[in-house]
Amino acid sequence: MIPLLPVRLLPPTAVLGADLVGSGATWAGWEATGRDGLSPALAVLLLAAPVGLMAALWLPEWRARRVGQRLGVHTIAPDASELWRRVDSLVLDPLASLTTGRLTVTGVQADDPDHERNVRWFAGALAHSYDDPVGHALAKLAGRGRVTHVKHLPGLGIRGMVDRHPVRVGEPTWIGHADPVDWSWFGTTVAVEVDQRPLGRITLAEEVRADASGQLGRLRRLGLTPVLASPDSEECIARLARLSASPVWHSGTEPGRLARELAMAGDTVGLVHVETDGTVSLVVVECDDLHGPVRHRGATCTASATVDHLVHAMTLVLSVGRARRRAITTALVLMLLALPFAVLGLLPPVTALALAATSWLVATATALWGFTGIRLPAEPAV
Repeated sequence: MIPLLPVRLLPPTAVLGADLVGSGATWAGWEATGRDGLSPALAVLLLAAPVGLMAALWLPEWRARRVGQRLGVHTIAPDASELWRRVDSLVLDPLASLTTGRLTVTGVQADDPDHERNVRWFAGALAHSYDDPVGHALAKLAGRGRVTHVKHLPGLGIRGMVDRHPVRVGEPTWIGHADPVDWSWFGTTVAVEVDQRPLGRITLAEEVRADASGQLGRLRRLGLTPVLASPDSEECIARLARLSASPVWHSGTEPGRLARELAMAGDTVGLVHVETDGTVSLVVVECDDLHGPVRHRGATCTASATVDHLVHAMTLVLSVGRARRRAITTALVLMLLALPFAVLGLLPPVTALALAATSWLVATATALWGFTGIRLPAEPAV
């Protein structure tokens, strides 16, 4: 749930007090000139009633609660919208945010080019009996063959009979496929052996989300530059950056460390931080002259750090502030335009009430309009 954000500039009590003072002053002024001041005073009270401003202040938060429940945004800090307006870049871990959690085959290297089809077939057929991320990815290479005598060897791989051929799939050193090439730079690598003869290797890597590049583009349209940072190898992060169309990336460094370095350089940086309990926080890191880099909690999201959740949370954080400012401006302008006519006694109470109701409706529509650009996920089927 999103807590009610405190209103610092226009607290409701101040608005109500100003309204009562204006109404009383109008009544006293008309009475002092010998005229009946009840009608204009009532018109001022109705017209300047803080209902429109209340709607402008609170409706964005109410809407944020409803939208946040659907998007998985649990909390938003009171100053989140103001903090994130100063942020230029968002540092995130691509392995946590841009990938599906599944592996995909990125290369098949057969010792003999004529055996590449056999490498795919035997590894894929045996992998249907291998219930783990590697097995799920390899199983897509081939259909189910006649597989028997399957045995899993933890830490090594799997072996069995495929169409009466003994097959082993697993660690290259277990298969006897050791060579000077460090295939770990390219991802997870398994070797394939058929009839006690090594046939080749298959390389797998993290599967990039299909919507990764589009969602990073949405972050850029929000005014944020996504920066990928991970302690993984340069080749691994470069591949993720290429597939997600992200030109700014850093390998061999933790996201939190990079955020602190950028903050020390004078930038205000957004950081996607994964908590110990698995929840994800949007944190603002900026440099304090006395204490160095300081973290401010912006929002807490679901236990998923995927890029679409980040985009939803960022859009929600920024929309609260924009919607409130727009609605407050609209409510004040409408109230101030009609207020002189009420003070002069040119608006009877009924007309003032009609104008006030119109301003309330306009302020309400303006407050809710700020969230129309947020795409909600589909409701679960019953």
